[in-house]
This record gives sequence, C-alpha cells and structure tokens, in this order.
Amino acid sequence: MQPPQVIASDLDGTLLDPDGRVSERTRKALLAAREYGLAVVAVTARTPYGVDRLIDLVPLLDVAICANGAVVYHPAEERVRIRRAIDPATARRVCATLAEVLPGASLAIETGTGSIGNRRHYDRIVTDMSHWELVDSDEAMLARADPVVKIKVYDPDRHSDAMIQALTGADLEGLDMCHWGDFGMLDFNAPGINKATGLAAWCAARGLGPEDVIAFGDMPNDVPMLAWAGRSYAVAGAHPEALAAATDTAASNAEDGVARIVEAIVERARTAD
Repeated sequence: MQPPQVIASDLDGTLLDPDGRVSERTRKALLAAREYGLAVVAVTARTPYGVDRLIDLVPLLDVAICANGAVVYHPAEERVRIRRAIDPATARRVCATLAEVLPGASLAIETGTGSIGNRRHYDRIVTDMSHWELVDSDEAMLARADPVVKIKVYDPDRHSDAMIQALTGADLEGLDMCHWGDFGMLDFNAPGINKATGLAAWCAARGLGPEDVIAFGDMPNDVPMLAWAGRSYAVAGAHPEALAAATDTAASNAEDGVARIVEAIVERARTAD
C-alpha cells in the first residue's frame, strides 16, 4: 500500500489529549511525518485564533482548515483566507428562524478573526474573551458580524438531537449543519462548506486526491471528511456516525491513537525505502 501524502486530523477529542494538549508522543509522530515529507493538516471546527493557542502544534502544521472547512489558515504566515461566507441576508433570515424554533437557545457568529455572541448562555462557556464580543441581542450581533463565516446556536438544556428534531422542516436555506452528539450546539456554514470540501479543495490545488489522504476524527462534523478520505480512522469512543463513516478505528486520544497510526505509517514507508 502506498503511504499517504497527507495526514488530516480533527483536533479536539481526536489529535489532542483529554486536556486539550498535544502529547509528547503525538508531537514526535507528527514531526517524524513532516521530516519524511508528509503534509500535516488540522481540520477543525476551531477558528484560526483557536488553533494559535496550541503553541506546541502550530509548528508541525502545513495548514489548518478551520471553522468546519470555511477558513484556510496558514499559521506560519498568519494568513487567513475565507473560502465562503454566509450571505448576510441569508444569515439574518436563518438566525430569525433559529431564534423562533429554539427560543431557549442563544446565537453566535464567527467572522474568521473573532466571534460575536448573544450574552445569554455564552457568558457561561466562553473562557477566553480575547477574540469574543458579547452583546445583548441578536440584532446587535448581526449588525456587528462581517463576514458571517459560521452561525452557532447553543442550548444548555437540550441535546443536539433534540435541537435537530425541533428544526425538522424549518427553512435553513441550504446551510450546511453539523453537531457534536450530546452537546447542545449546532453549527451552520454556507451551503457545501464542510470538512470534506475544505480539505478536498486544499488537496486538489496540490494535485492530490482522496487516495493520498489519511484522516482522523471522532464527531459528526468529521463524517464528511472521514467518508471522503481514501483511508480514515475514528478514534475509540467516537460518535456512532463517525465510526460508521470511517474505514478503520484507532485507539482513543487518551491513548495517542493518532500518533500510533502515524508512527506505523512512517515506519512502513522508511522500511519500504
């Protein structure tokens, strides 16, 4: 089997350990992959500034596909490119629909360089305010958000499945939606924007296809990427949707599952040489 050219991994719950850090074994495995000539791509719901917080990981990345595929971030150059934003009029209508159908939830918008959210609920879960602005109404949020890269809706009292069920039949204007299992949050990107399309576009620009990619993930927002990649791994404890989409399984993030697979890939490639 030909070794992959690209290692693409989700971060939280997959590559990062349970404390949200890069373990020493993972750091060494990715460094070895880079030294062998493989590209290392983070594919994440995080924003570029969320990636920048991972100071041990940033030097190991070729690129980060952020905001579920909406943003391409080159950490070495601190260069951010928005692939596709949500049309402002569409964002306004969808936010009104979300507020009506999920009255107990609160909205936030990511712009690619920051986030603006309704103070209700978000003031409880945002621990780093350096790139956040909290406002007192959805109207104030929409007036300040430009561009609209991603819409987030959070309800601390609902499971995401219940939120999705409540939205059945609602006009969400074709936005691409993803969720995180039992956590009460949904993300909405522009139509056709997800982890697979973001990664595929980056690869295509380099003459690479799914057969050149090995991908890792654990949550429903990873499903498009896991299904697209030529080989993919859901880590132990992953959401059932991720397990169903992946071609293989790996050990959990607590057990350096991604690092173990990457080590084996590099070792096989070196042996073949």
